[in-house]
Amino acid sequence: MIDRSFVTKLMCVALVAAVMMPVGRALFPYVSADLDGMQFQALEAVVSATLGFGIYALFG
Repeated sequence: MIDRSFVTKLMCVALVAAVMMPVGRALFPYVSADLDGMQFQALEAVVSATLGFGIYALFG
């Protein structure tokens, strides 16, 4: 069986992905002059991971 903490982690990942994908695409045209694609993706990954760990800490 799948344990409860694994399901909680998956739900946190799904929540962050559901929020960050549209937000990241909406913000990219505004920051593309200052950051290239790889820099923006790295920044987006750091923010996503931070949000995911924060949500997991609150509900996990």
